[in-house]
Amino acid sequence: MPRLYPTLAALLLSTAPAMADRVSVLVFDASGSMWNRVEGDLTRIEVARDVMGDYFASRDGAVPLSVIAYGHNRRGDCRDIEVVAPMGQTAPGTLETRLRGLMPRGMTPLTDSLALARDQIPPAAEGADIILVTDGLETCGGDPCALAASLANEGIDIRAHVVGFGLSAAEVAALSCITDQTGGMLFQTNSGAELAQALQQVSAVVPAPEAPPEPAPPTAAFDIGDRAEAGFTYTITWNGTAGPTDQLGFVPQGETRAPASSSFGTINTSGPGVARNPVTRTAPATPGLYDLIIRSTSGEVIARQEIEVVPPSMGFDPIGSVEPGSRVRFTFRAPERGEERIVIADLDQPVNEHQRHSWAFSLSRNGTVTLRVPDVPGEYELRYLNRERTEVMFSRRFGVGIPFSDSDLTTSAELAARAAAAMQGDASQDDLALVTATFRLPPGLPFDSANWRAEPLDPDLPPERVRIDGTGPVVTATLQPGRWRIIAEGMADTILSAEVEIFPGQPNDFTVEMESMQVDGALTGDWTLWALPPEGIADAPMNFARISLRPTAEGMDYTGSFQTTAAMGGVQSGDLQSVTIDNDGLLEIIMVLPLGAGPETLRLALMQPLGGAGFEGQLIARTGVFPIALLPEGTPPPERQGSVVPQGNIPVDAEIVARCDTPGGCAVTIGTVSLILPEGWAMTEPLFFRAVGHAIPSDWPMASFYGPAMGELLQLNPHQWLTSNGPCLSTQAGALCWFADAPPPAITAAAMIASSLTMTAPAPSSMAVEGSVTVSLFEADITAGSGGFFPIDIAAPPGFAGMISLHDPSGGVVFSMDAAQMLSAQDYVLPVPPNPGPHEIRVIDNTGMLRATTGFFANAAPAGAPATSEPRFIPIDLGGRDADEVIDLLFPPN
Repeated sequence: MPRLYPTLAALLLSTAPAMADRVSVLVFDASGSMWNRVEGDLTRIEVARDVMGDYFASRDGAVPLSVIAYGHNRRGDCRDIEVVAPMGQTAPGTLETRLRGLMPRGMTPLTDSLALARDQIPPAAEGADIILVTDGLETCGGDPCALAASLANEGIDIRAHVVGFGLSAAEVAALSCITDQTGGMLFQTNSGAELAQALQQVSAVVPAPEAPPEPAPPTAAFDIGDRAEAGFTYTITWNGTAGPTDQLGFVPQGETRAPASSSFGTINTSGPGVARNPVTRTAPATPGLYDLIIRSTSGEVIARQEIEVVPPSMGFDPIGSVEPGSRVRFTFRAPERGEERIVIADLDQPVNEHQRHSWAFSLSRNGTVTLRVPDVPGEYELRYLNRERTEVMFSRRFGVGIPFSDSDLTTSAELAARAAAAMQGDASQDDLALVTATFRLPPGLPFDSANWRAEPLDPDLPPERVRIDGTGPVVTATLQPGRWRIIAEGMADTILSAEVEIFPGQPNDFTVEMESMQVDGALTGDWTLWALPPEGIADAPMNFARISLRPTAEGMDYTGSFQTTAAMGGVQSGDLQSVTIDNDGLLEIIMVLPLGAGPETLRLALMQPLGGAGFEGQLIARTGVFPIALLPEGTPPPERQGSVVPQGNIPVDAEIVARCDTPGGCAVTIGTVSLILPEGWAMTEPLFFRAVGHAIPSDWPMASFYGPAMGELLQLNPHQWLTSNGPCLSTQAGALCWFADAPPPAITAAAMIASSLTMTAPAPSSMAVEGSVTVSLFEADITAGSGGFFPIDIAAPPGFAGMISLHDPSGGVVFSMDAAQMLSAQDYVLPVPPNPGPHEIRVIDNTGMLRATTGFFANAAPAGAPATSEPRFIPIDLGGRDADEVIDLLFPPN
C-alpha cells in the first residue's frame, strides 16, 4: 500500500539536526502544466515560487543541496533537464532567484530527472534525500518505478520523496512505487500551505537507525517494475550474490518454486563461475498475481518481488487492400515466442492448417514480417497462431485486389503505448494554455487604425504567422505562451512593432513602437543567390549570382543590380527590374537575363525563415520553379534536410528493404526489379514515380544503394542528373549513377549491380506503346561547354513511356529524363554537353528497347573563348501550367 503522509502532521514535528554525511537533491517541475490554476487566479508556478523561496530560507543550510529543474527551456523536448544549482551550500536567496527565473513550457521527464538527481550525489555521501515536486506523471516514456528500484540498490541510503502538487489521488498512487521502493514519503498537496507543510516534513525526517545485520543468505533485487504483460519476455537485471546454480523466475504468489520453463529456471553462467546477469524470463501466460524470486540450491528464497501479470496488448496494424501476388510487410505486436506462427488464411480455413498460403515463424521478428499474399482476389485473414496451432491469438482481415475498409484502426504502436500507460501522464498534460494579450498603438500617431499580426520568435512555437483580428488602436489576441514579435502596419507603410514575452500570470498588455515610415535599410548590401539541390540529390548548393541592394532615393523601396556566375549559364550583369516587400514579408525580385533566343524574366519569391539571416523561396522562370536561398555575402548556404547521416552511411529517413551480409553478394528481387546486391550494401525500395514531386506514376524505378563506408552511394534513375554530378552506367532498368568523388569500392559495386540489374515480369501497364518514334535536332552547330540548352524534336505515339538520354563519346550518360515528362512540356530541350566530340541521343521505351536515336558532334569552343562551367541546375518545363499554381502545389498555403 502506498504510504500517504498527512501533511498537517508536519506541524507537530521538530526539525532534527542535519547529518553531515547526508545530502539532498530537489527535482522541480517546470513543465507547461505548471501554468494551470491552483488557488483562485494564481497558477501553480506562482504559488510554488513563493513556497520554494520560503523552503530555501527555512531548511537546514548545513545539509548540501542540489537543485534540478525540467521543462523550462523548450516545448516538446524530453531532454530539457538542467542542474539549476550544483551540490553545495548555495545561499537561499541565490536559489530562490534561479528558481523564480524558470518559465514553464515543456514536458515531464520524471525518470531521466531522477537519474540526473542520482548523479548529483557525491561518492563520499552515506545517504541522500531526493525530493521530487511534480504536478504530472511521466510524459517522456520513461519508467520511474524501474528507476526507483535501481536507486534502492545503489549501496547507500537513498530515499526518494514525492510531493504531488495538484495531482489526483489516482495520479499520486501511480507514483507510490517510487516511495515504496526507496523508503521515501508520498504527499498529495493542492495548495501553497499544503506544499509548504510537505516540504517542511521532508526536511524534518530523521533517518531511522540501521537494523543490526542478520546472518541471512545473500539478498538480491530486480530492476523490473511491478507489472508484466502475459507471455512477453523481459530482460531482468538482479543485484546480489546468487550463484549460477540458483534459480530465478516467476512463481505463483507465495510459492517457492515452479516447473522449469521459460518463466522459471537456473540462472546459469556467462563465464567460468560467473552467474548470468541479466537473464531473460517470460511472464506467465495467465494474468494474475505472481512473485519474481531467486531460489538458492538449498531451497531458500533469497529475493522476492510481487509482480502483477496483466493481459497482453497484441494485434496487427491495419492492412486495408493490397495487390494480388505482392509481397507485403505486416506490422504487429506480440510475444514472438518460439513455434508461434503468422499465417495468411482463408476465412473458413481451420486453425491447425497453416500452409495453404504464405506463413512465417514469429520468433525474433521485431514486430514486422513480409509475406506474399495470394494471387486470387478476395478477403483474407492474417492470423497469429499459438505454438500448438490450436488457437488464433489475434487476427486482422484484409482485401487482396478488392476494396476493403477496416473499422478497427488500432496500430501496434498504440498497443505498446496502451501497455505502458499506467505510469504515463496524459499526452496533453504538459500543453500550455492559450493566453489573451492586449496590444496598443502609441499615442500621438497621425492615424488610429492598423493591420496587426504576430510572428513567433521561439523555435518551439508553431512557425505560422498569426493575423490578429481588428484594426483599431487597441486589439486583443489569444496566443500560445512564448516570445512573439507584434507588428502593426499603419498608413503610408508605417511599421510599428514590439518583441514581447507572453505568459500566464502577468498583465500581458503591450504597446508597439515606431519601427520606420521608410525602409530601414536592413537589406542594403551584397547578397549571394544560392540554387538549392533537388530533394534526393546529395549535392551542394550552387552560387548562382551576386545581388546588390540599396534603398531608392525616396527611401520607400529598394533597387539594385545583379551579376550571375558561370553556373547560371554565363557571367552577365545588369540592373534589377524591381524589388518589393509586401505586408506579409514576401520579398520579390525581378531580373531579366539575355538567355537563349531572347530575354528571360526571372522572378525570385522569397520569405525570411524563422531565426534565419537570409531568405528562402523559389526562382520562377519560363521553364520551371526551383528552390533557392538569398543570403548575406559570406554566409554559408543552408544544409538541405534529408542529407544528415548520423551513423554509418545510411540517412535516418532511408527506408531500407534489402541488405546483404553474404560474401559474393545476394540475389535480390523486389517487385519487377532483380539484381545482385554486393556484400555490405543496402538498398531502398524501387519506386515507380516520375521525378516531379514524386506524384506521377512512371515505368522506371528510382532507388538508392548504400555501401558500408561514407560516400558509397549509388542512385538508380536519379532526379535531374547531369554529368557534373558524376558518371552513369546504362542498365536494363535505367541509369545507375554515382558521384564524381565516390570511393573506388562504390564504382566496383556499381559494376556488379549494373551487370545484374534487370526488370522482370512487367505489369500490363508497362507494355510498350506501338507506333513510330523519332528524334532529331533543329540545329547542328552545338558548342561544347557553352552552357544552356539546345532544342530537339521528338515524335512519339500517345501514352509513350520510357527514357530520353544523352550519351558522350564513351557511351556514358550525360543526362537522362523520363520521356513522358519531356513530351508533356511545351519545348523539348537537352543540356549542352560539357565536352567536345560525337554524342548520341537515345529514346528507350519502358521494356528497355531502343526506339529512336540520332547523333551530333559537339564542337570545341574557339581558342581564347572564355571558359564556362556546365549548368548543374536543370529547368523543367511547366507544361503550360501557371507558375503560381505550381508554387501552391509544391508549397501548400496554410
